[in-house]
Formats: sequence, C-alpha cells, structure tokens
Amino acid sequence: MSLTSACCNTPPTDAHWHLKGKQTPLSQKIAGQERTTYRTGPKDSKRGIIAIYDIFGHHDTTYQFFDRIAESHGGFQLSAPHIFHNGAATPEMLGDRPRLMAWIGENGDYKKSHIDEIIRVAVEDLRADGCTSFSIFGQCWGAMIAVLAASEEGTPFLAAGGPHPSFFSVDLVKNIKTPLIALASKDEADMVPVVAAVQAKGFAVDSFHQRFDDVHHGWTGGRGDWTDPIQLKQGLVAVDLLGGFFAKVAAANESKL
Repeated sequence: MSLTSACCNTPPTDAHWHLKGKQTPLSQKIAGQERTTYRTGPKDSKRGIIAIYDIFGHHDTTYQFFDRIAESHGGFQLSAPHIFHNGAATPEMLGDRPRLMAWIGENGDYKKSHIDEIIRVAVEDLRADGCTSFSIFGQCWGAMIAVLAASEEGTPFLAAGGPHPSFFSVDLVKNIKTPLIALASKDEADMVPVVAAVQAKGFAVDSFHQRFDDVHHGWTGGRGDWTDPIQLKQGLVAVDLLGGFFAKVAAANESKL
C-alpha cells in the first residue's frame, strides 16, 4: 500500500461554507477522553453514514461535502467523528513523505489511535437516534480506514469506500465484507484491480468505480476549492454517486428484512 504522491504536496484550502450540522459529543469516552463528532442530515432518516475526513481534518469544503451527501437521495444521518485529537496534519509537513508517514502512523493508525473505537461509538450513537442501516466512507487516508472498518468481523456497515483514496490495494480489500465505491482523481493509481477484487466476492450490490481526470487528489476535502467551477461540478457528481450508492445498499438491505 502507498500514499498517493499528491497527498504529500497539495496544500489544504479554504472555501467558505455555512455549516448545516453541529458538533456533538460522542456518548462514550475514547481512551479516557471526551470526543466529538460533526452530525448533519435529517434526524428522521433511518440510514446512517460514518464519514472519515482526510489528514487535514475538517475544512469548509469537507463540511460542505458531508452536508450535501447527508441531504442527498432522501437524506442520511451523517456522523463525521473528530479523529485527530492532537490536531490534524499541517501544510508544513507537505513535501516530506517520511515525516507525513510518521505522523499518520502516530495519529492515524486504525487500532493504535483508537479509530476503531471511535467508529463503533459513532455507529451506536446513530443507532440510538433511529438509524437501522449504516455505510462508511472516507477521503484519502480515510477511505482506507473505511475499508478496514468494513473488513471487521460482524461489521455493521453495508458499503464502504470514498473519493481520492490512498493506500488502496488488492491486499487491503481481501477481507472486506461489503461492496466498495472508489472515486479516483487524476492523481490516484488504477483502482480497477481493487474494485474487481471486491466485485468477485459476489455481493448483492455491485461495487462501483469512477475516475475524475480533471480534478486533483483531495478535491472533495481539505484540498478542495469549490469556488473553482470544475471542482464544484465534479464534487457534486461525487456527492450524487456516493449518496446514490449508499441509498442503493440500504434499500437492498431493507428488501431482505
């Protein structure tokens, strides 16, 4: 598995967005510490989504992306936990791959950084608020986290994936228990073998892949500038594809109940 090169040299951006959700405490402490999550979307929806931001944490474009997905395809209750308790990656780390990889190892390890616990609590909080089905996606490094969560035995998730994924490989998805959605920018490696490996598992809903060759890595998150009309256009396409995919797997699950 490798980190997309653009992840090491593309800085975060700011694009103003009026948040439609709110910061909410998680119901349980994680490693003895209070943690929060960004909750957005219609509170009467029974479909839940866990969203994992990229290494730059929450930015206005990230919030906009999450808010728009939560409002798409009939609505979802979306929870985006604050993963980086000691602060997100900084622009000063860009261009220094060893430093950035060391930072991810220290702050973004699925088990060591208690991300698995954070996700489990966020899911239970959504369940307590009426959600009966769950999907998970992430941006960049967060898409890898989504796959790891969907590879757990007894995972609650029905689908996983995300835009501009890093660290994706056939080996990463060998234990995934759900169909996969991968939305690659021009900077990512070929996702076809990874998606094909998941497709071969024979899930009821087909996995999905689309490449966006006119936008860069990170365009839906901390590196996105949606004042740029191309990034906005393709960002809205990504919103529609993710929301549609998660609605489809939720509907397929409901048909089995």
